[in-house]
Amino acid sequence: MFTYFFRSDFSVAISRLMLISFVAVLPFMGGCGEDDNPIVDDEHDHAHEAEAVLHADADGFVLEVEEVEVYRQLQGEHSGGLTVGAGDEIVVHVVFIDANGTEVHLDEVDDAEVYTLGLSDYDSAIIDIHLDEAEAEAEAEPAEHSHGEELGFEVVGLKAGTTEIKLQLLHGDHPDFTGALLIPVTVQ
Repeated sequence: MFTYFFRSDFSVAISRLMLISFVAVLPFMGGCGEDDNPIVDDEHDHAHEAEAVLHADADGFVLEVEEVEVYRQLQGEHSGGLTVGAGDEIVVHVVFIDANGTEVHLDEVDDAEVYTLGLSDYDSAIIDIHLDEAEAEAEAEPAEHSHGEELGFEVVGLKAGTTEIKLQLLHGDHPDFTGALLIPVTVQ
């Protein structure tokens, strides 16, 4: 029957049916997005814009020790690293930056939530990490915190070796930013 109807064998007939189906569905594919829909109301658009403002637009970060930049990570590229002596401790200040390398002021991003750091994936036999005192106070008393403007942590060298740290900027119960690369740490 297929041979009579399509004047060819079965596989060619199936190919022709698939082509006809594709051509019939083609006009309904793609095209209309939410911006093209005249029925979408402006209130929905304003709510979506307001929601977008509630997250930090960080594309990278800088680590400073004693106000000197020791590490920079921006858009998948990095330079520097952390170095600490065995038995010593360093205080690290974190500055989040946008795509242009300009500092992101977290206290201007959102008034409702506190930003904190998430530090993980390091070898706890080589280093110990403590959140900065301001950070610890923010977790204990969020209402009195400056909403994450001053974020930092302390690294204690336990024994000689190397490890890496995964850094995240946490906003409430989720990360707003996760470093693309791990931060290298050397204990001497």
